[in-house]
Amino acid sequence: MIVIDASALVKVILQEEGWEEVPLTPKTATLDYALVESLNAIWKAIVRGRLEERDGKERIEALKYLAEGLLLFEARDYFERGLEIALSERITVYDALYIALAEEIEAKFYTSDVRQFEAAQKYVKAELIR
Repeated sequence: MIVIDASALVKVILQEEGWEEVPLTPKTATLDYALVESLNAIWKAIVRGRLEERDGKERIEALKYLAEGLLLFEARDYFERGLEIALSERITVYDALYIALAEEIEAKFYTSDVRQFEAAQKYVKAELIR
């Protein structure tokens, strides 16, 4: 099993550089709020003029379709461990929760966030997607 965070999911949805490196299999897991974070990235791309609104709506449909194939876990189940990791590593709770998930299910973790990757390596096998 593998865990991807929102930064990896956004790469796929917005087809950013390196998006092909994001492993999407029937055993790809993420947290429930990765979908909301991805939606926010679509919004941001529209607001910043990198994406037309109609294209944004198509990306939302792609996100919903992709979500059907992901193993979604509830963030609240990892609150305590996420906070411990966040405090210890001085990273956001948002980022630490993905690490806590990967740790709990003994999965390799994929992110495109350098700081999160560096913290994750202390807890799980991690891969940085550039």
